[in-house]
Amino acid sequence: MALVLTIDWSDASTVVTIVDTAARTTVAEAHGRHAASSTSSDAAMIWWEALVEATRTALDGLAVLNLTSDDIRLIELSRNEPAGGLVGFDHAGDVCVALSSSHSESSDDAKSLLSQFEGGADAWRSITGVVPTAGSTVSLLSWLHRNSPEAWERLHTFTLPIGYLATRLGGEPSLSTSIATGTACIDRQTSSWCTPLFELVDAKRDWSVALPPINSAATPIGMLSADASLTLGLPEGRPLHAGETTRP
Repeated sequence: MALVLTIDWSDASTVVTIVDTAARTTVAEAHGRHAASSTSSDAAMIWWEALVEATRTALDGLAVLNLTSDDIRLIELSRNEPAGGLVGFDHAGDVCVALSSSHSESSDDAKSLLSQFEGGADAWRSITGVVPTAGSTVSLLSWLHRNSPEAWERLHTFTLPIGYLATRLGGEPSLSTSIATGTACIDRQTSSWCTPLFELVDAKRDWSVALPPINSAATPIGMLSADASLTLGLPEGRPLHAGETTRP
């Protein structure tokens, strides 16, 4: 039997779903709730712990059906709707900031970005299909730039929370086109980054270095590492994909 394990992140929880690809049915599902974090850097660890909890619970559900983790052929990192959020890494690859898309303090930043952009909300929407909100990644970057110069100086690259989970699993911090919409800065015509929108946050930063890769769901972004395999109870070396390949 061929199974696909899908990981969905939201503000409230990380959900793990295991799908029978032949029957196109869900055989197991579990939620790992996100506890409140005291600091922005703590949030990333909480999201990882929620993924571990949800994965192990889902695998327990497989055992009831006399299935095993060996039947899982690939792992998807997905999201039904763009969620925004921000995880930033320093030059050493360590997390320096992690903000959820429920971060309301960046609402003024969303308004400021629209006011700076020629043509305002209509022009922004014509490029991206959306406008920035408080939880959009570009708004969170603006908030970080204004409020935490030290963290801004440390910031080297960034991704969304689902991209962070990909790095913990052993892959690149890649995003699917649909998830990247949560940044409010992807060109909907070309499915590529619209760098001038990020330059509204900081025109001096080299955004070509900072931006996460965008991948199609068909292209693996890495393989499940030995450490993640041991922690999650999944077979090492299973391919990781940014985006949905199968969903009932």
